[in-house]
Amino acid sequence: MNPSVNTSASRQLLALLRLRWRMIRSQPIRWAIAALTILPVGLVVAGLFGMQTVPDDQTLNLAVATPTFYVGFVVLAVLAPLVSGGGYELYPADQLVAYPIRPSTAFRSTLILAPVNLAWVINVVALFVVTGFAAGDLAWAPTSRSLLTVAAFILTATVAGHAIGWLVMGFRQSRRGRLVTNIIGIAALLAGFLIFWTDNVIPLLDNSPTTLVLIGAFDGYSGEYRSWLVVVGVLVLGMAMFIRVGDAVASWALRRPGDHADRTSSRSLPRRPSSPHVMYALLRVDHASVWRSTPLRRGVLVLVLVPGVISALAGMTWQSLVLVPGLIAAGAGLLFGINAFTLDSTGSVWLATLPGWVSPAYLAKSLIFLEVALAAVLSALIGGSLRAQPANSISEITAASMSALCCAALVVALGMRSSLRNPHRADLKGPRDTPATPGVMAAQSMRFALVTTFTSLYFATLALSGAWWLPLLGAVPVLLLSVLHWYRTGLAWAHPHVRASVVLTVAGG
Repeated sequence: MNPSVNTSASRQLLALLRLRWRMIRSQPIRWAIAALTILPVGLVVAGLFGMQTVPDDQTLNLAVATPTFYVGFVVLAVLAPLVSGGGYELYPADQLVAYPIRPSTAFRSTLILAPVNLAWVINVVALFVVTGFAAGDLAWAPTSRSLLTVAAFILTATVAGHAIGWLVMGFRQSRRGRLVTNIIGIAALLAGFLIFWTDNVIPLLDNSPTTLVLIGAFDGYSGEYRSWLVVVGVLVLGMAMFIRVGDAVASWALRRPGDHADRTSSRSLPRRPSSPHVMYALLRVDHASVWRSTPLRRGVLVLVLVPGVISALAGMTWQSLVLVPGLIAAGAGLLFGINAFTLDSTGSVWLATLPGWVSPAYLAKSLIFLEVALAAVLSALIGGSLRAQPANSISEITAASMSALCCAALVVALGMRSSLRNPHRADLKGPRDTPATPGVMAAQSMRFALVTTFTSLYFATLALSGAWWLPLLGAVPVLLLSVLHWYRTGLAWAHPHVRASVVLTVAGG
């Protein structure tokens, strides 16, 4: 890469992407990234044709619910960068400190990595499918104009969300800024609950500005070129404007001196009572490690609170709630589950020398991982049940419960195996730190999503029988398979050479 200061942000970004691609040595990960690039297109095409089989009595319900998908995507586009401190990093910041990388390059690299977020990809596919279905019968020219409007909306909302994320990150560099943003966040949460309890969700959705985008998509399908071009033009101009704003905001945020050193300075702490067993001591250390890490702390709070709030506002049916745990559990796995042993960081070498550390350490990491996954899926189920339509049978309730439990168990088993086979060095201190590189995150997101999606579909099929006991019986082999997979990983962890490789990698890279 040419380190010239005059190199444009686009050329710098292209050079960094090429370098990152060359650094991916694993061919399966390269194939997974390529599949993740092509898979959404295939899902959109399959979804558009599959929607044609929807009964006519459900067509109106889907058309009415379409504006909700647009509002949900806007919320996701804002929340995802906020959780990660502006978005995922292409490289850790300390690796680029010696090079004249423009702030605009850092901002645009977070935009490129937006598809690493599994929820973003799924919502993009859903927007294309429901809009194409609501517009009318499939026809190449009209449908392409409608989907072009959706693409412009997705890009604009994503860029705007990342600009807001960098703005908030800049404010949170100071104590006063963190106080202000916390107050705003609490006020927004209280406003959401107020809207929910006063039954103003539907009127708010009806008056949302995103309905204009949907109308523009319909105009493109029906051949109203003037109004369609106006909507698409406004979205494209808005995207260009938010890119410029994001460049400026990122430059301002990266120049701001933070008070991180003041917050992490030494202070007196009361001595805690000794734990009666090494297992409890390790659980306490791991809990503290999660809570002290800025990205993990934000991720846990979002995974526990946001799915429940969105499920409550959406007012889904119990048939839909059976499918929800798959997505939520996969997101929980990406938080730190794909590299669970990195919680010990540089202290892992010292901890590995303690007597009786082997089995309790593996069990402690698994329990912390399971806590996060279960809290996320149960939050979505409990929130969705508050406004869910009455279940057609008890089998739907048992299927949703077993889907949540089995998806969490499968993600823990797969995550612990990934943590053992592919450990990574990650500090998880900075707001945009991730437990693994972007390529590994993308590959693991697809792996988790496929497994949990098929598991949710499995329980949705069992729920159709109407027998309340069938989902319970169907959960037995899934749970046994998860426990067996997890146990075999534990046996591999017990080998000294395997354990030494993991410890040295997470401690020193």
